[in-house]
Amino acid sequence: MQPICVLIMAGCLWACSSSDEKDPLLDEAARYHQQATEIQEVVEPKIEQIDSLKTVFIARRIPNTSAIIASLDSLKMDFAEWEGNVMEVPGMPHNHAHRTGGPDHSGHAHNRADATLKDLPADQMRDLQREMLNSIRQIQTRLDGVMTQAETKPPKTNDQSTSN
Repeated sequence: MQPICVLIMAGCLWACSSSDEKDPLLDEAARYHQQATEIQEVVEPKIEQIDSLKTVFIARRIPNTSAIIASLDSLKMDFAEWEGNVMEVPGMPHNHAHRTGGPDHSGHAHNRADATLKDLPADQMRDLQREMLNSIRQIQTRLDGVMTQAETKPPKTNDQSTSN
């Protein structure tokens, strides 16, 4: 009876330890996550300055200021939602920095890969990371568009409105 238990335990240990091979789908998911993180590092400082930018736009009397401010507020909310949904790829190193908080990430939250995500099939994790990458790209594009729109509008002067 004892040799059978030893064989079963050895088999279980071997099965658990043979999972050292990396899943190519998880590698792909990690690449998407890394790309999203790189974009985040560019977008985050701009998002953090939105309140200051709104004040500048109001002071400069840029046409459509209310629309620009609404776009900036929407971007700020969308970025916060995106950031709140960031998920680490299980088994992949967490090697990126954030501008908010210190090295301990105080003031910054990440959803770590908990037990439910560890059970997520690799193809679904890849799809999740790809969607997160697409979302942060859209936020970046929208932010760049609003900034360009605000920078190219001349200051409003008296009687230059286009009312008919």
